[in-house]
Amino acid sequence: MTAAIEGTPVPAVLHTRWLGEIEYRPGAELFFPSGLPGFENEHRMLPVEIPSQRPLVYLQSLTTPEVCFASLPVFVIDSGFRLDLSEDERAALELPEDGVPEIGVDVLCLALLIRCGDGVRANLNAPVVVNLHNARALQCVSAHDQAGHFRLEENGRWERRC
Repeated sequence: MTAAIEGTPVPAVLHTRWLGEIEYRPGAELFFPSGLPGFENEHRMLPVEIPSQRPLVYLQSLTTPEVCFASLPVFVIDSGFRLDLSEDERAALELPEDGVPEIGVDVLCLALLIRCGDGVRANLNAPVVVNLHNARALQCVSAHDQAGHFRLEENGRWERRC
């Protein structure tokens, strides 16, 4: 039993299929107002970092123990990544209409990792964008296909793919 310090939320325990038991503080979750493409009912995800696996960030569903996505910050894959948000995406994330949100200050941008044969690939045209000021999140699917697709090569480097 965990005793609560006044004003400090009592930790909750989440039982997951892939990451085991995770202790977290309520309020640490991300809110996806529209879910994720293909997972529209997944509105609450917990970002999980395992120190020995950094910079990986797991997005674990708070409602479905089997749903967990592996991701990396976009700059790990492409240091020249530029975020392009539509007006609707800005509104869903509750970002100001003017100015460009700064990655790492205003927003976190994560590339979901996808198994591809024996390797891994990432589509930077559809990053998960998190408003760091309110924890609202959205997978932003670019209509421009400007950022591209990347594949992790045997040498450990991310290479752009057509």
